[in-house]
Amino acid sequence: MNAVTPSMRFAMNDLKLDSLYVVYPGLHRYRLADGIEAVPLWAMLPGDLA
Repeated sequence: MNAVTPSMRFAMNDLKLDSLYVVYPGLHRYRLADGIEAVPLWAMLPGDLA
């Protein structure tokens, strides 16, 4: 299953992004494709809450 959607590719191209982060409720950070990474929600929280 490919987790990278056409809308992700369009956003990267249209907005000229170097990287795109997909925030999800899991535990691990991992690469989906070149410049696209899945990041757990807890990693986005302020330091004292994570």
